[in-house]
This record gives sequence, structure tokens and C-alpha cells, in this order.
Amino acid sequence: MFGAEHLRLSELSPAGYTRPELVMLLAELHALESHVTERRLACLAAIDLLNDAGPDAVTVGRNITRRSTRDAKKTAAVASALASLPATANALTRGEISIEHLPAVVDAAKRVSPDAADGLVNNAVAMPADLFAKTAREWAARHETVETIETRHAKQRAERQTQWWIAADGMTHLHSVLDAITGKQIITALEQRVDQLWREDGGRDGSANSSRAPAQRRSRAQRRTDALVQLLTANTDSGNNRAKPHPKHMVIMHHHLKDGTTQFNNGTAVPESVLTEIGPNAEVVGIVFGTNGQPLHLGQSVRLASRAQWIAHIARDRGCTRCGAEPSRGNAHHIQHHRHGGPTNTNTPTDPQTPRRLGR
Repeated sequence: MFGAEHLRLSELSPAGYTRPELVMLLAELHALESHVTERRLACLAAIDLLNDAGPDAVTVGRNITRRSTRDAKKTAAVASALASLPATANALTRGEISIEHLPAVVDAAKRVSPDAADGLVNNAVAMPADLFAKTAREWAARHETVETIETRHAKQRAERQTQWWIAADGMTHLHSVLDAITGKQIITALEQRVDQLWREDGGRDGSANSSRAPAQRRSRAQRRTDALVQLLTANTDSGNNRAKPHPKHMVIMHHHLKDGTTQFNNGTAVPESVLTEIGPNAEVVGIVFGTNGQPLHLGQSVRLASRAQWIAHIARDRGCTRCGAEPSRGNAHHIQHHRHGGPTNTNTPTDPQTPRRLGR
């Protein structure tokens, strides 16, 4: 059916093109790929509407693309949902968004409604898929009902599980499926311990500051494993003299007084029942943002951001403003380097000369 198109693409060679021409060519191919993707998803959705006793969209998609069953199920679910998201489908057709944007819109549609979620397309067009996913989660958390949040949390809690087994080579495998709340608590504790191990291994400067021999230096995956072992096997410390953890290694929740909603940094909604359980053990920090800056300025007297500044950065930016990474993976950067006279100040979000940054 598309023999001529296949032939034309086969005859296309990037050799001899200039940089501007290659960039233009990539844009054209991206637009073509997006249009093909939208039509492919429409065909998958149509298969499940046939009701002719034939194989479903998951089976057909897996057989044609040779993808895993898991990926085929995800693609079929997106295809089915896209049929009720016309604005999103049109944006995909025009190449304004990619297929990576779709799962976030589909999830928002399930949590709120397709008509409302379809209105997120302007946000999707304006940002990369990873940043948009966080925006979509935050939007859904603000618009779904309290009952929906509690029901989902209860369902996740009921489905929690942990398994372990010994493989033929003697390696132990550990696998857990956790609800969003418990998962956030565990990951936060792991990231804090991983960060400590990273510093023990020399930190940013690597082996230059490490006391370990070359054969003992750990990869990130190994540090994660060692951190898990240490947390599971360490004695419980019930003392009251422990130093407070760094804000970027805390389970941080954002509670909005205006609408009463609460979310994690990544936009995941926090049920009210969880807030009740936390109770007086939580550290509550009130932050009010105005248009005239914030009274969290340290000038040049110190180089590193204070605890209060870190909390303000996380509350405002929720992570890296460039790639959306969690605060635990970033640093509070100076806009102008400290050695060149840059102040250690929390800058005004609206000041174009001092962009906000939180990233390593």
C-alpha cells in the first residue's frame, strides 16, 4: 500500500547535506513519523472495535512489531484512549508532540476525564515529555476527587508484594511492588544513603578523593545495592539527637491551602489518610511566594545554599528546572559562580536575569 513511500525513504541519503539541511530533514522525518504513529494507533483501536472474534489489538500489535506482551498492552491501551482525545491526536499528527507524551495524557484522562485531559495538549506542545509528565500528574492530582485518591491508594496498598528467590548461579533476586507513598519513603531513604556512599567514594572528584583501591570502587548500581543492604541490616536508631537530613533527601509533600490538595514533587497525589497518619511527626514549613523576591539571601558570606534555601528551592521548582529530575539528584547552582562574585541568594522566579536552577 505504501510501496512508493518506502522506496522514497530508502533512496534518501543524508550524505552531502549541510547542517541546516540535515536539521530540516530531521524535522520533516519527525513530522512524518508522528503522523504514521497516530494512524498506527488509530488502526490498533479500530481492531478492538471489530467484534469479529479475531485476535485483539494486543496480539496483533505484538505479532507485527515483535514487541513484548507488556509493551504491546501499553500501546493498545494508549491507542484505545487516544480515540477520545482528539486534540491530543491532532497534535501528534502534526508532530507537535511525541508518543512519549501520550501515557501522561491517558493517565490524566483516566483519573479525571478525557475531555478535561485533552485540554493539556497545549502544555504538552510546550515542553519535553519528561517535564510534561510531571505537569500532567500535578494537574490530575488537583482535579481528581478525594474519593478517587483514597481508592487508588487503598488499591495500591492491597496489591503490595515482595518476592525473593535464589537463581541457579547463586545470586539472590529481590523484587518489590509498593504503593506510591511507601515507595517514596523507601526511595528517599535509599537516595540519602546512596549519596553518602557516593561521597565516601570520592564524590564529584571520583577516585582522587577516594580511600578505596581501584578494584573496590563502586558503580552507581553497586552503591544502590550496598545502601539497601545497610538500611535493611542496620540497627534501629531511636535516639533523638540525630541531625536532620538534608532537604533533598526528605519525603517532601506540597500542601496547597487554596484547594486543600497535597502532592509529592513529581505530582503524585497524597491521600488525606496518609496526612493523618503522619500527624505531628512531620516537619511543617510554610512558604509564601511573592513577586518581589524572597528573604532568603546569604550574599557572598557563604558558598553553599542553606537548609532554608534548599526547602524554598524544592518547594518552588520541585526538582531540576531543565530536565525534571528529583531534588535528590541535583545541586543548588549559582547563576553567577561564587568565585566570580555571585551571591548565594534564592532568586526571584520572575527575574529573567537570574533564572532558577536546581540541577547537578
